[in-house]
Amino acid sequence: MTEIKKIGIHKKTQILDLQTSWNEDSERLILYADIMGFKDRVMSTKHDELKKSLLNFMESFKRKMKPLLKGDYLRYVQFSDSIIIVANGIDSKMFNIITKAGVCLMHGAMSHGFPIKGVLAKGKFTFDEKNDLYFGRPLVDAYLLHDELYYYGIVAHHSIESLIKRYKNLDLPYCKNQIPLKKGKTSHYHLSWQFFNDNLSIGNISQKVENWLTHIEETVSGSPRIYVDNTISVINSDKYDKTKGSNAKDKPTVAIV
Repeated sequence: MTEIKKIGIHKKTQILDLQTSWNEDSERLILYADIMGFKDRVMSTKHDELKKSLLNFMESFKRKMKPLLKGDYLRYVQFSDSIIIVANGIDSKMFNIITKAGVCLMHGAMSHGFPIKGVLAKGKFTFDEKNDLYFGRPLVDAYLLHDELYYYGIVAHHSIESLIKRYKNLDLPYCKNQIPLKKGKTSHYHLSWQFFNDNLSIGNISQKVENWLTHIEETVSGSPRIYVDNTISVINSDKYDKTKGSNAKDKPTVAIV
């Protein structure tokens, strides 16, 4: 069933917004993300201390997300260290919303010392809060690719590459360059969340992000530090020019979507 929402009246003409009901299985955009090192943190941190840190992170995330939740186009659910964010459709509006939700997640988590890696995917998905039922091909696709990633960030599954190219009129920087995997590297579009400021407008906060990464680095030794090094490498490789896209032939391709 399709819900019809009245969003405005102009010269006695009602402007209607056709929205798919959340009760209906439909093509949706999915962001699956994990908090990295969560199990080790549970084992090494006092319960009350970790709970306080998690609450601070979630409160920050919810504040950032509040404007995006208007109109009920976006919903999310958290299971321990995993977060699923779902946009109710695959058009430009939904792509814009879930992209900025990903930015909110990265900003909120990284600034509170919770490193995140995740994947955006597209496909038929069930989001049934009443029965706690959340499943579909895009969640599996996102989980499998997410498991291969060896850096902190949000990568685009190949199922949404066509959307990145289609919605070039939106100011949402997605870069395509070499992404570190557990075994080697490969070229993928990814969300360059460091090019958004706290107001979800275009603005380079790479220096602030590196400060967050330095703080995370001070809490780990050994292989987890490779994640930090890889993340800094990706961030430094990303180039974004709102008017030109990539600023040189030999730089990574940037899609302004």
